[in-house]
Amino acid sequence: MSNAIETKSVSKNFAKTNAVLLENTDRTALVFKPEIHSGGVRGKLIRYKKNKNEDWSEMAKDDFRQLQLHEGAYMELGTEALQKLFVAVEERKAVLSQEGFQYGERRYIVSKQDNSLEVDDKNHRQILQQILDQDYSEEFWVMLNTSNPGLADTLSAGHLQIQRKKVIQSLRDRLQKNYHETSGNDSWQSWIYMHNWLFGANYREAIEKQKINITGVMPDYLFPTADGFVDILEIKLPSFEVLKKDESHKGSWAWSKEANQTVGQVVTYLSEIDRFRLEIEREIQRNYQKEILMLKPRAYILIGQSDSWESEKREGLRKLNHALHGVEIITYSDLVKRGEAFVESSVDL
Repeated sequence: MSNAIETKSVSKNFAKTNAVLLENTDRTALVFKPEIHSGGVRGKLIRYKKNKNEDWSEMAKDDFRQLQLHEGAYMELGTEALQKLFVAVEERKAVLSQEGFQYGERRYIVSKQDNSLEVDDKNHRQILQQILDQDYSEEFWVMLNTSNPGLADTLSAGHLQIQRKKVIQSLRDRLQKNYHETSGNDSWQSWIYMHNWLFGANYREAIEKQKINITGVMPDYLFPTADGFVDILEIKLPSFEVLKKDESHKGSWAWSKEANQTVGQVVTYLSEIDRFRLEIEREIQRNYQKEILMLKPRAYILIGQSDSWESEKREGLRKLNHALHGVEIITYSDLVKRGEAFVESSVDL
């Protein structure tokens, strides 16, 4: 069987979850109210009684911490109630282990290893879509893969495709609002780093500058590619201009002030990486136990929007990008199109 875990954050790194009925009679009930935080699981055991109006209410309670040294308290849990308590705690620990602490309201499905999922041909696609529409935890996919690997492969592909469509829509929505470039968890830099698949590359775990003890000017993060090399992603605001018309030469375009400064910044990064290549590779091996080749990194600069550009201006960006070596400027509008093309090329259910 599968149990649904619902969480609702109420403060920083703290969330309440749905209550668990441990035992009950016609007139009384014992309920566990679990809470999760970044450090683990805690909760309260509360007894309820049914009043004359047949409504449930909490029984009068005392704070055990106020008891004197010669006083005590006693509560007995039956075998079944204790088992339910244990399962409730372990399930919420699994959510924290797989997902980490998540803000807002969330719903997870925790499945048992011996559970199998059967879908008949008649409503196959409808049920698959219902499954994919749910925000199941990583543990669900692990358990499903154990019980039915073929179905797990099909669902995983569809699940990933749906999640990526949601990311693209989120990107469109973000472009209608103002977010900080680098400050805060909701900054453009944080968001793009989290969804760097939009660039079309299969990146491995990012490497933080702070964790590799090297000299020279370095970007905040390096992005190892699947083939063992590395890319740089430099994120600027979508409100920045990218190109400006060169009025002295017909049909010519030049980088905007912001784009030009960023190109210079990235070129410095690439030069320093080339200068300290062997040292950086050794530090990555020592701190991450990974063999990464720092040979000729590629650099992507994300800046501005190009939805309203005419063909002449698009051609200008193409020409200027061609003149750069190892650096490519991409607009947020182009990033949306790249993401859409990536999703459309995925295999449908």
